[in-house]
Amino acid sequence: MAKPSPLQVRNILVSVLSAAAAVWNGLRGGPLWLTVIFALGCVLAAGSAALNGRTSG
Repeated sequence: MAKPSPLQVRNILVSVLSAAAAVWNGLRGGPLWLTVIFALGCVLAAGSAALNGRTSG
Protein backbone atom coordinates (compact mmCIF):
# COMPACT_ATOMS: atom_id res chain seq x y z
CA MET A 1 0.00 0.00 0.00
CA ALA A 2 1.34 3.40 -0.95
CA LYS A 3 2.25 5.98 1.65
CA PRO A 4 -0.27 8.87 1.70
CA SER A 5 0.91 12.22 0.43
CA PRO A 6 1.11 15.20 2.79
CA LEU A 7 -1.95 16.68 1.06
CA GLN A 8 -3.93 13.50 1.74
CA VAL A 9 -2.87 13.51 5.39
CA ARG A 10 -3.98 17.14 5.73
CA ASN A 11 -7.33 16.41 4.08
CA ILE A 12 -7.94 13.39 6.30
CA LEU A 13 -7.11 15.46 9.39
CA VAL A 14 -9.47 18.24 8.29
CA SER A 15 -12.18 15.67 7.61
CA VAL A 16 -11.87 14.13 11.07
CA LEU A 17 -11.81 17.52 12.79
CA SER A 18 -14.82 18.73 10.80
CA ALA A 19 -16.78 15.62 11.71
CA ALA A 20 -15.89 16.09 15.38
CA ALA A 21 -16.95 19.75 15.22
CA ALA A 22 -20.25 18.82 13.57
CA VAL A 23 -21.01 16.21 16.24
CA TRP A 24 -19.99 18.56 19.05
CA ASN A 25 -22.09 21.40 17.67
CA GLY A 26 -25.08 19.12 17.17
CA LEU A 27 -24.87 17.65 20.66
CA ARG A 28 -24.59 21.00 22.38
CA GLY A 29 -27.64 22.32 20.53
CA GLY A 30 -25.84 24.71 18.22
CA PRO A 31 -27.41 26.13 15.08
CA LEU A 32 -28.32 23.55 12.46
CA TRP A 33 -26.77 25.55 9.63
CA LEU A 34 -23.38 25.46 11.37
CA THR A 35 -23.61 21.69 11.82
CA VAL A 36 -24.41 21.36 8.11
CA ILE A 37 -21.37 23.48 7.17
CA PHE A 38 -19.08 21.32 9.33
CA ALA A 39 -20.57 18.14 7.85
CA LEU A 40 -20.14 19.47 4.32
CA GLY A 41 -16.51 20.33 5.09
CA CYS A 42 -16.00 16.78 6.28
CA VAL A 43 -17.44 15.31 3.08
CA LEU A 44 -15.46 17.64 0.83
CA ALA A 45 -12.16 17.01 2.62
CA ALA A 46 -12.69 13.24 2.54
CA GLY A 47 -13.53 13.40 -1.16
CA SER A 48 -10.44 15.48 -1.84
CA ALA A 49 -8.25 12.98 0.00
CA ALA A 50 -9.75 10.15 -2.04
CA LEU A 51 -9.30 11.97 -5.34
CA ASN A 52 -5.71 12.94 -4.50
CA GLY A 53 -4.94 9.28 -3.83
CA ARG A 54 -5.60 8.19 -7.39
CA THR A 55 -2.63 7.50 -9.60
CA SER A 56 -2.48 9.20 -12.97
CA GLY A 57 -0.97 6.28 -14.80
